[in-house]
Amino acid sequence: MRIQSSHSHEDRGLDAYFSPPEATAALLTIEDVRIPKHLWEPAAGDGAISRPLRAAGHVVYSSDICDYGWPGCDAGVDYLKERCPQLVEGIVTNPPYRLAMAFAEKATSEVAWVALLLRTNFLESTSRLPLFRRNPPARIWISSRRLPMMHRSGWTGQKAPSNTCFAWFIWDDRSQRKRIIDWFDWKECRGSAQAEAA
Repeated sequence: MRIQSSHSHEDRGLDAYFSPPEATAALLTIEDVRIPKHLWEPAAGDGAISRPLRAAGHVVYSSDICDYGWPGCDAGVDYLKERCPQLVEGIVTNPPYRLAMAFAEKATSEVAWVALLLRTNFLESTSRLPLFRRNPPARIWISSRRLPMMHRSGWTGQKAPSNTCFAWFIWDDRSQRKRIIDWFDWKECRGSAQAEAA
């Protein structure tokens, strides 16, 4: 049984694995009023994170280095070279995993609230240890139920369930307490969101 993807960097290209809607629905539930009004989604892809945030009343500037056909995205914007737009109070994204460290370092230097959807193994690695010691996340929300599979953009092969554990890593300068670890069940979050909308 394969534990992690064996796709080469060449096969994966820009690591365009779009987030399932369940991930953003859960974020809206677990972070709720802590999510700032004005946000930047710098790896917006097909709008999987931006659309539900906008629907919930947030003002979201969406950009991506590549054009994936979503009209709500400013394509051709390299986040790692771009300055943070004025009025943006928070950054939320599912970054390309091989650039996740660079995204985390840049985002936490720009705004007071950052939410990154990352594999839980982002907690490991001596290369990331200085970041965590210098600027520890306020909260790490672990998905107790595996999120639906994030298939690579353009993937035409067999669909499979996810074998990877994800978490929302939250950096929040307003939070006095840091390194809080908690769990969420996206099915419960989806249920509560649907009940509120009814």
